[in-house]
Amino acid sequence: MRQSGRRAVLSIGVTIIVLFAAQSTAIASSPSVSGGGVVDGALGTTSQLGFNASSAGGQFLCVMAGRSGGFQFGPWDSIQQMRVEGPVEPASLSVSGGVASFSGTATVHVVGRTVTGDVMTATVTVSYTSRQTAGGAGVATHRLEVTFQDGSHVSFPGLGMEPLRSGHITINP
Repeated sequence: MRQSGRRAVLSIGVTIIVLFAAQSTAIASSPSVSGGGVVDGALGTTSQLGFNASSAGGQFLCVMAGRSGGFQFGPWDSIQQMRVEGPVEPASLSVSGGVASFSGTATVHVVGRTVTGDVMTATVTVSYTSRQTAGGAGVATHRLEVTFQDGSHVSFPGLGMEPLRSGHITINP
């Protein structure tokens, strides 16, 4: 009787371990992207970012503060600080040809100066798309596109994908 009880407990334990291993393998084998670092760009558009995304969603954060020399953005003649932060929309992640892309809705906090020199702060909600390639400093690239409620959009750091100055991005296709 004791022997069959031990076998049952051992059998249940092995079954649980196999189920957890299968679940971990399934999660690890599904597409995902994660990483962060400092993104180079044209003068005034250097940013720091961090993100993780999978088919279940994730988080995105991009900060342009302290490293940016100021750039024009909407009603601001010069941005001193900007933070773009928001969840990754579930099922928005796609990986194709070595490029990962995901999107969501983000809150943007901005501090800058208007043409007249007045300091203006604002918080707005935007749709965003983040695109990246894998690797470390000088190899990985990133681009952020934000679309405002009026349909206008802006890309950071400009027209193309820009390299990471430091950090690392990992893409699991």
